[in-house]
Amino acid sequence: MRHVISLFEVLKAAIRANRCSASRQMLARCCLIWLLALWQAPGLAEPMGAARDQRDRISERAWLDDPSNSLGPEQVRSMAWTPYAGPLRRGFIASTTWLRLKIEPETDAGRLNPDRQSRLVLRILPGHLDEIALFDPRHPEQAPQMTGDRQDWRLAEYRSFNQNLVLAAPSEPIEVLLRLRTTSNHGIHVEALGRDDLEVIERQQQLFIGAVLAFLLTIMGWAVSAWWDHRDRVIGAFIVQQLVSIVFTLSLLGFFRVYLSGWLPAQAIDLITSAMFPITAATVLWFHWQFLREFNLPTLGMRCVKWLAAATPLILLLMLAGLMRQALQLTMIVTVLTPLMLLLLACFAAKPAPEGEPRLSRRQLIAVYGLTLAILWNATLPAFGWLPSPPWTMYSAIAYGVVSAMILFTALRARARTVETARQEAQLQLAVTEQRMQQEQEMRREQEQFMTMLTHELTNALATAHLAIGSLAPTSPMRGRGYRAINGMRDIIRRCSLNGAFEADDSAPQRAPVNVWALLQDLSKQMPAHANIVLSAEADLPDCATDRQLLGVVLSNLLDNALKYRAEASAIEVSAQPQPRGALAGLQMIISNTPGDAGRPDPQLVFKKYWRGPGATRFAGSGLGLYLSALIAQRLGGELRYRPENSQVRFELWLPV
Repeated sequence: MRHVISLFEVLKAAIRANRCSASRQMLARCCLIWLLALWQAPGLAEPMGAARDQRDRISERAWLDDPSNSLGPEQVRSMAWTPYAGPLRRGFIASTTWLRLKIEPETDAGRLNPDRQSRLVLRILPGHLDEIALFDPRHPEQAPQMTGDRQDWRLAEYRSFNQNLVLAAPSEPIEVLLRLRTTSNHGIHVEALGRDDLEVIERQQQLFIGAVLAFLLTIMGWAVSAWWDHRDRVIGAFIVQQLVSIVFTLSLLGFFRVYLSGWLPAQAIDLITSAMFPITAATVLWFHWQFLREFNLPTLGMRCVKWLAAATPLILLLMLAGLMRQALQLTMIVTVLTPLMLLLLACFAAKPAPEGEPRLSRRQLIAVYGLTLAILWNATLPAFGWLPSPPWTMYSAIAYGVVSAMILFTALRARARTVETARQEAQLQLAVTEQRMQQEQEMRREQEQFMTMLTHELTNALATAHLAIGSLAPTSPMRGRGYRAINGMRDIIRRCSLNGAFEADDSAPQRAPVNVWALLQDLSKQMPAHANIVLSAEADLPDCATDRQLLGVVLSNLLDNALKYRAEASAIEVSAQPQPRGALAGLQMIISNTPGDAGRPDPQLVFKKYWRGPGATRFAGSGLGLYLSALIAQRLGGELRYRPENSQVRFELWLPV
């Protein structure tokens, strides 16, 4: 006991100090759960029989082996018996096991209900033994009282989830005989209890059963919820395993005998209960095969898992053929070998699976299967007499189901977190990829639109220039059209070059004081003589701290746009005046014109790259002028807006001073 307490305290301190890695913490928590399960197990930490339950009226126990299966009670009484304390575990044998139990009278009769103290109940564990017969020496002429899986539960004098036999309470010590015949493991534990004590124990047992089922159903509920969200293959396999394990637990606890009696013969119920052993083992193997497929494990090892699961049909055939003992022995062999093989496979889980990273690390996997091996062997090896057998091991399969469910739940939660992280990363990567694809598609559309525009505009301009040059005696208007075509081509090429250079260069503008009024006058003089530009400005305009070259590009584009799309012979109005925005001083320039045949631009598309209105196609252009102007204005810290009026196309350029 001192060693168990020491290990318990060490693990507890390690978890609280958080000095372990994630995988070691998980192993420590699982070990802690296992130690808690063993905490109340008498016989592992203390000598057998050192702390006998005072409610149990059995003071001495002995057993006898009957290999002939033909001896009667009078014959065995005179033979040599082997004393034992606690549960008797003899493994899978073909013999009959006889028990001799010395039952003491009640020494404190006042503590019992007078109406109940005349009867005792032999409470027999586990509940899935085939046949137990009671021989009372006080009534040798009577037929033995029978109980077991092959007896109709409704005929029992005291009915509960356990196997029970009722006898009269002795007034002096007596020795009764029990005969055990079963095809399952010859493991049995008997207690002689008064009715009051038995009811208290059974209420505690019912609370325990409710807690076990609630725990298993809670874990299954989590698994169903997780599977519903992500349709995960491993979680789905875990749900099937948990469902079968719950049915298996109900069969071991006696639910089949209680609730199927009257619907099915006792022999059929016994067969169904026995069949749940190999079916549960096969389901567990199937889950672990699904779970381990995510790891790059040896092919031979994975095949062995499937081969062990494939033994289930053979076991069921043996049961149907009446070879129940051999079938259950084979099931026990599969159960013992399974965790050892899974642990060996976990040791090879060092590399990621071909389709991606494993959901758990190799250390976590070894921790899971190492602990599973320890718990399962602790539950099964007592059946062969290789480990001490405290009373709780009569339901060791249930204890293993609960603890293993907790271990797998912990492992699957860790795996689910890894899966969710990987899923979120994949979604993020997908979103980034889709964004890149959209950007590439947009770039391709822009390139196609640009090439279409460039081909169209240059083709028209070249045709006009070719016509002017090819004329034998070109007139002045013809020469003017040729010059304008050449200038249009030059303008298109210049704007395309400027757009590419401007988008590729994100350097800060070269700011310096600029006299905006003088710049407007210079640009107006560069326009054609028929431009008819009307300049107006307030006196003493402040200089603007900006990049003169970039501002000149914006104003030139706006003037050229107004000239190109104005009504014939109408004036272009240009004004400039101070315009603060909040606490920030600024300067606003307005370029407006009367719309011509091209009509008004679309307010939603006017600054879109390569966009040109339907009426603008007869004029040479690139669709870059206004887009580039808005981009440069933003780079200069200002804003270019389209503010049409009733009779005017109006652009407003605001820049900070």
